[in-house]
Amino acid sequence: MTSANQRRAAVLEAVARAGAGGVSGESIAARLGCSRAAVHRHVEALRREGIAIAGVHEGYVLGPESDPVIPAIVEEALSPPVAGPVRWVRSTGSTNDDVAAAAREGAPEGLVIGSDVQTAGRGRRGRAWVTDPDDALLFSVLLRPRVAAIDAGFLPVLVAVAVADAVHPDARIVWPNDVIVDRRKVCGILCESAADESGVAWAVVGIGVNVRGAPDIADARWSAGSLRSVGAPVTARTEVATRILTRLGEWYERWTAQGTRPILDAYGARDALAGTGVAVQTAAGEIQGTASGLDEMGRLRVVAADGEHALASGEVVRVEFEPS
Repeated sequence: MTSANQRRAAVLEAVARAGAGGVSGESIAARLGCSRAAVHRHVEALRREGIAIAGVHEGYVLGPESDPVIPAIVEEALSPPVAGPVRWVRSTGSTNDDVAAAAREGAPEGLVIGSDVQTAGRGRRGRAWVTDPDDALLFSVLLRPRVAAIDAGFLPVLVAVAVADAVHPDARIVWPNDVIVDRRKVCGILCESAADESGVAWAVVGIGVNVRGAPDIADARWSAGSLRSVGAPVTARTEVATRILTRLGEWYERWTAQGTRPILDAYGARDALAGTGVAVQTAAGEIQGTASGLDEMGRLRVVAADGEHALASGEVVRVEFEPS
């Protein structure tokens, strides 16, 4: 980040921290060691980026619908192993790609990169992930778990539990990577990793949460929802990001210290599929049956006409929920 961008981020942080009372340009200038004119130029640049900042009493206040993510506020609430640094940009291609590139360059575990807009965001199976600016949280986290390559397949289960735990008391998980509330999808997860016979070198956890609004999705299983539309207790993006990253760190520590059992128990309490009829598309074809939870490796158990299948990968293409 350039010095100009750093100073602009510091101006936004000062305005956000001031809350409804606002903060004077003079106060910001003194804090940053620059002129009031320079502060005003940064405010104008932020406004051009779409962040609503109003002028009050020779100072500035965030507009009522303005909800920027403030990395410094998120980072100060975190602790290892997911402790940042937290970087946030207005626009990027893909935060997963950005974190993967940083991982290859030796970035430490806990790095978070987020963006208000992704121009090449993607979900599972290469689907595009598109949201309106500022409606969602789009970020990726770098982890370096000391596990065998085969165990990295458990990571989406862990992440889903952490997100569900953070966003809504009634959140449910659809294996392997969706979080729903009232049968409306509010979050998608995409985990990618690099590993060899010696173990996992790094893993990237990509998380997309609909916070203020939800895009249309071509999915016959459920409609899109947002945290705001499902009555989530917290819908300010900075706070939601903080809650998710905090829970992710906590569940990640449990995994490394205690293994999979605590996470599987928490997953079971939020499992949206257990006991329902499902159709799962796998590389070998479609499997139809009744979902029966996860096994110790995080694989979906499906009881079909020819016996039980333990699926390490696949996509649930149909769910036969009971009428609500």
